[in-house]
Amino acid sequence: MLSALISAGKTRSSAGTSGPPRRYGARGALALLLTGSLALSACGGGSSDQESTAELKKVTYLNTLPLESLTYAPELIADTNGYFKAEGLDVNFQYINGTPPAIAAVMSGKGLLTRAGDTDIMRSIGDKNAQIVNVGTVQKGGTTIRVVSSKRNQITNATELRGKTIGQSALGGTTEGILVLVLASQNMKLTDVKQQVVGLSAGTFNLVQGGRLDAFMTSLDTSLQVRADHSDAILLDPSQYTAAGTQAYITSTEQAKDPARQDEIQRYLRAIKSAITFIAEDKADGYADTIKLISGKYKVPSFANPDVAKAALDTYVTTWTAGGIETAVQTDPARWSATYQELVKAGLLGGGKDPVQWLDDRNAPRS
Repeated sequence: MLSALISAGKTRSSAGTSGPPRRYGARGALALLLTGSLALSACGGGSSDQESTAELKKVTYLNTLPLESLTYAPELIADTNGYFKAEGLDVNFQYINGTPPAIAAVMSGKGLLTRAGDTDIMRSIGDKNAQIVNVGTVQKGGTTIRVVSSKRNQITNATELRGKTIGQSALGGTTEGILVLVLASQNMKLTDVKQQVVGLSAGTFNLVQGGRLDAFMTSLDTSLQVRADHSDAILLDPSQYTAAGTQAYITSTEQAKDPARQDEIQRYLRAIKSAITFIAEDKADGYADTIKLISGKYKVPSFANPDVAKAALDTYVTTWTAGGIETAVQTDPARWSATYQELVKAGLLGGGKDPVQWLDDRNAPRS
């Protein structure tokens, strides 16, 4: 059961531990007040001296895309603006190429959390009996994955995917799940296209231009960078064809039952909610503070073009805050169930199950 004794915002500020998160301007003050209010609402008071001097808890997060991507902006801000440390966490980011191996690593206890697409999670549980649970949804407003092609052999709608060679970062992962549903919307199957494992950088577009690929699927900020750099780039939004595409944090069912791991998951998700709030408040100033903080430690390729960075963050903020900032990191059971029904209708999952049983959203922070 979920521990009722975990505070929502205990900060560590004594010698040997982290100080308060760095803040810039009025939004920083607001974020600090938000963190404080979360703490008071959850525990009714401040941290004890023993808690404030405790060492940071080391946890491992398994990222399935390069960390220097704006899809991970909440993680990057939680790191660089001190939200993880304010929650008493020392987060180790470990890259694993593809969702299936990340799920396997989480189930074996090699990582506390990873992030995966809703379709990938459901198919892993429904088809493979993967012992995982969704503990909170970060991206809620539809997929931000894009299909990138070129004018030489453009793909402007889903019907034009038939017979094409599509680049993926890994087979059997989140992007493949989205591709399957887009194809199903046009009465096609995965066998109607060819897949090829490729890198996710903007440079992959050279393979498209050279004809080795017809298109590749990549993150929003990478696709926007490609379009900014190449006038012949064409972007296709899969959300036109499928309601699926939310991104959720998952852990193993074993770790979800462990009070110590529950504590760490709560802390992690609270830090992410604080980071999302910070970024959303920073929108009014063109994300100046967000970019400054992240750039101080990480080299995000899209930052080389401010217009690309702002456009990407606009879309990400919309999807992170879908349903209201107060519900950030919480899963919408109705949308989750609707995605399951979409998978069943497409013949990708058997029916008759209650997908809400695959949620363990008790750890997600409440306003």
